[in-house]
Amino acid sequence: MRRPSAHILSALLLCLGAGVASAEEQDTAPAADDESDPPVLGAAPRPAPNETASPAFMAEIYAAARHGGRLYDQRRYAESLPYLLAAAERGFKLAQASAGDIYLHGRGGVERNVLVGIGWLGVAAAPATSRRIADYFESVQAQLPDAHEGNAERVVEEFRARYGHARHRVECRVFGNVVQDIGCRFRDDPEADPLFEERQRAQSDVEEVVVTAPIIDTPAPEIGEVPSGQFIAEVYDAANRGSALYNEGKYKEALPFLVAAARRGFKWAQASAADIYLNGRGGVAPDLEAGIGWLGVAAEPRTAGSISRYFKDSMARLPDRYTPEVVQTIVADYSDRYGNAQHRVACRFESDEGRTWSLYFKTLQCRFIDEATQCRNLVFDGTEVNSQWTCEPLRGSRALDARPY
Repeated sequence: MRRPSAHILSALLLCLGAGVASAEEQDTAPAADDESDPPVLGAAPRPAPNETASPAFMAEIYAAARHGGRLYDQRRYAESLPYLLAAAERGFKLAQASAGDIYLHGRGGVERNVLVGIGWLGVAAAPATSRRIADYFESVQAQLPDAHEGNAERVVEEFRARYGHARHRVECRVFGNVVQDIGCRFRDDPEADPLFEERQRAQSDVEEVVVTAPIIDTPAPEIGEVPSGQFIAEVYDAANRGSALYNEGKYKEALPFLVAAARRGFKWAQASAADIYLNGRGGVAPDLEAGIGWLGVAAEPRTAGSISRYFKDSMARLPDRYTPEVVQTIVADYSDRYGNAQHRVACRFESDEGRTWSLYFKTLQCRFIDEATQCRNLVFDGTEVNSQWTCEPLRGSRALDARPY
């Protein structure tokens, strides 16, 4: 690739400051209470590229990444941007992807700049990154207007050269095989930082939790029958709790909740349960047949690209006794029993605005098709129609919006 001309690059980098100023003038959304005082940016000496950062500078960047992430999740995009950029310029991939999303769409009154957005997304998507970020970058590239295509390649190359994590002595690690997250930290940090380390639970540190009570208390409907509101609420709750425990590395504790949701056609729960069985995670006894079955039904048409790729990669590594015919038979059996359509569940690609670091790209979400009639009450407040949740309160912020994933 050729490098961008000096005037193109200078104009783009100037926009990083100009966009923030413009956003601060335009953003009038009420501020929510923060968990802590905003970190002070620029207080610690800035190291040169490839130079060891001081502990004070490391702490400043960690704080900026967390604070920017919280503000982004609250949709306070203009406020979040200076903090996200402080971390993004040092190679922190979630901050880079979120800053890219803000510029790409002009969120929160920030002046839209497609090339700056694609630059930040491009460096965030450079190896090694999470599939979520890589998929988002690929989808943006596919929709990029022809007028931007040539410049976009050059801008991505320049951003990767300037802001790649290795250049700033930062390392990033991906957690999970199906539902992935990514954390970054300074290589020279003498202390483990929660931003990077908290999901790296050694299996020996995970307490074994024996679930004695049933996960779903309400009697399950027959295949094809309309589920009750209480049953819908309990399945959503199981999906949320299983996902949270899986992401924390508590695989044995997560499994019964994931299976409860997987039996009703929830694809992320199916894929996560499959990952646990295929790899024997968290002390769970490996069960290749269960892993093949759950991953196969999760990977059926209208699924996430990461699930399809994981299914393909996993099937290629199976022992020889699992021939294509055997795999097909197992998957067909699971599909007949646990396909989402049989359980009145629809899986669609939707913008998930509630998920941490959502990046606003379309993600696969599964819901009961009877949710609206069983658990929703439409209320008109004079200006717009709002949908109120009327079933049993659910645990977890994502569950309150009935968006398990």
